[in-house]
Amino acid sequence: MPRKTTNINLIAYSTDASMIEGTASNIIFPKSAEEISRLIKIGSKFTIRGAGTGLVGGAVPDNDIVLDISKMNKILNLDRDKRIVEVESGVILDELNSELGKYNLEFPVNPSSHEVCTIGGMIATNAVGSRAVKYGRTSNWIEEIEAVSGKGEIIKINKASLLDFAGMEGITGIITRAKLKVVEKKSRTASLFAFDELDDIYHSVAKFKLMNSVSALEFLDKITSSIIGLEGRYHLIVEFESDEGELKGKKYHEIMKLRDEVYPSLAKLGFTRIEDPKIFIHKFSELGEFLESGKIPYFGHLGSGIIHPVFQKNDDERIKVLMKYIKSIHGQVSGEHGIGLRKREFVEPMERKLIQRIKKRYDPECKINCNKVIAQGKDEQEEKEKTEKTRGNERVEEAIKKIDEQEKINQEEAKNGN
Repeated sequence: MPRKTTNINLIAYSTDASMIEGTASNIIFPKSAEEISRLIKIGSKFTIRGAGTGLVGGAVPDNDIVLDISKMNKILNLDRDKRIVEVESGVILDELNSELGKYNLEFPVNPSSHEVCTIGGMIATNAVGSRAVKYGRTSNWIEEIEAVSGKGEIIKINKASLLDFAGMEGITGIITRAKLKVVEKKSRTASLFAFDELDDIYHSVAKFKLMNSVSALEFLDKITSSIIGLEGRYHLIVEFESDEGELKGKKYHEIMKLRDEVYPSLAKLGFTRIEDPKIFIHKFSELGEFLESGKIPYFGHLGSGIIHPVFQKNDDERIKVLMKYIKSIHGQVSGEHGIGLRKREFVEPMERKLIQRIKKRYDPECKINCNKVIAQGKDEQEEKEKTEKTRGNERVEEAIKKIDEQEKINQEEAKNGN
C-alpha cells in the first residue's frame, strides 16, 4: 500500500505556490495507478498534487487527503524512431529533457517552472510557456494518457477525448502516465531588442511571428526591465532556432535564465500575485496602457498573447477590475495558469455548465479536486449568488452609461437646434 506521512508535514501540504491556505487531513504517496484506483474506491475526497508549483490553488486541500504523485517519476520507454516517450506523471520536465538530450531529442513545451514542474501538472493545466508561438500547448504533443477517474477506473484517453483531461486541472481524473511526442533537440540563439513605444513592439512581434525560425517572443515592461537590471525601457527577447540571434552560447543561456528569474525577482519585492490573461495581440498596446495607468508591472509571452500583470498579495479589488477589463476586450482571464480556486468567479455560466457535465461523467461523486475550477454543493450556491450580484451591478452600470450617453446626445441635438 502507499506510504502515509506524519502530521509534521500536513502544514506544508496545506498550500501550494498560490499561498492560498487550506487543510490536509492526510498525505499519501501512491506508486501506481492500481494503488490510486483502490484509494479512490474506498475513500471520499482527494486533492491531487504534483510539484505544488500551481499559482491558482489547484493543489490546495479542503480537509482532503492529498495524493502526492511525485513518487511516480519513471521514464518508462523511448521509441527513438517514432519519437514517442512514455512517462509517469510525476516526471519533472527538466529531468525528462536531460534524459532525452542523450539522444538529441527534447520535449518542446517550455513553461518558466521547467526546473520543477511535472508532466502531470503540465497536462492538467495544458501548459503553454515561452515557445507557444512555435509549439503550442502541451496537448499538441500528447499521444495518449492513462488516468484514474473519480469512479476508480483506470482508463486510456486518446486524442478524441484528450481535452476531457488536458486543461481540466485534475477534476476529471488523476493522470498517471502519458505518451508524448518529442522532437529533435534544437540549437538556439536569441536577440534582445529595446523599445520606447508599445505600438512599435506590436508591429515587431507581427513581423517576427512570420519567421519559421522564431520560437519565443518574451516581453518585459519598463518596470520589470529595471528590476532585473536592464535599461528602463520596454524589451523583447526573441529566441531563434537558428544562428540568427546575436546572443549565442553562454550569452544565450544567460538571457534566458534572466527571463526565467523575472517572476521570482518581482515576488521578492512583494508582487506575489501573478495573473495570466490571454488577449488578441492587436489589443496589446491598449492593455499595456491600462496596466501602466495603474502602475502595474507586467511581462509575458507575446507569441501566444499571454500577459502576466503582477500585484501585491491583497490587491483583490484591482485584480477584479483587470478581469472585467480583459472581458471587455474579449480576452480570456487565464491563458496558462488555470482557474483553480482563485478564478472560479470569473468562469462564464455556459462554460461552467460544460465543465460540470464533463466532471460528472468521470467523477459523479466529486471525489477528486472538488471545488476546483467550478464550485460544488454549498460553494456552488454561494458562487451563483455572488455571480448574479456582480452581473446585476454590471447591468446597472451599463444602464447608467447608456443613460449618460443618451443625455449627451440630447444635449448636443438641443444645442444644434438652437
